[in-house]
Amino acid sequence: MAYYSLVASLPHLKIGDEPPFSTEEYIKKCGQWITEREVRILEHILRNEHTEQACPICKKWFNLETQLRNAIARHRGQKLGVDFKEYIQPHDGFSGQVEQYVTDAFTRNDPIELEEELDRARWQMAEEMIGQDSFGFMKVVAYGIQLSIVERWNNMDVHTGKEKLEAVITANTEKEETADSE
Repeated sequence: MAYYSLVASLPHLKIGDEPPFSTEEYIKKCGQWITEREVRILEHILRNEHTEQACPICKKWFNLETQLRNAIARHRGQKLGVDFKEYIQPHDGFSGQVEQYVTDAFTRNDPIELEEELDRARWQMAEEMIGQDSFGFMKVVAYGIQLSIVERWNNMDVHTGKEKLEAVITANTEKEETADSE
């Protein structure tokens, strides 16, 4: 089914911009246009709720995302000299393009650039799921995924990030001090 009015009403998205609305608001907005079944699919994907009875669209996205995360775990494990095998999750199918996205991202030295490149990969994976039907339900799903990426980057705060980093460093330092005193 085509959703010309819905898709045409969606504002342009770009990583780093202010999101036009939240992911939850997007789901509600779409609920006026799409079927109840499609709303549930959209909710599962955008809330990252993976279920065994997932629909084919959900399975496709979760398999791509799992492959991406597995590739990230392999790269980080190899870089740090850590056994990454315990972090690898099963998934169906294989995309050489997903592997290439991650390999390209790990050429970045700056952690922020690396994360942004990984989200650009997710953005592109969502875009590729649309196929030829630019006004179909897959466009609605892809836009939601892209909106969640924009929302994620908009919610990043340097001050909050520094506080979290300091808390991790403090916790690790305290663990080392405790281990040294024993």
